Amino acid sequence: MIKFAFIARCDEQTIPLEVSLEYQPGNQTQRARRMAVGELLAKLEIEAAQIDASGSDMVKVQTESDVWVIGESYSATGGRGKI
Repeated sequence: MIKFAFIARCDEQTIPLEVSLEYQPGNQTQRARRMAVGELLAKLEIEAAQIDASGSDMVKVQTESDVWVIGESYSATGGRGKI
């Protein structure tokens, strides 16, 4: 199992997101980002949003009232992304 840590930000609000995936060879980061979007929508209790995943290291999620940016979470110990 691989765990990915993300942080969703909107203005001064932050929501930590954690995604667990079964290990598969290759890059799993994009798949984990897609799952993080689903986690964010579930936490916000929103059924639909516009998603912009064109950035290489972040995803923008536009709801009716806000724009959230999901990026990798960085810890104080220097770890990032996978935990």
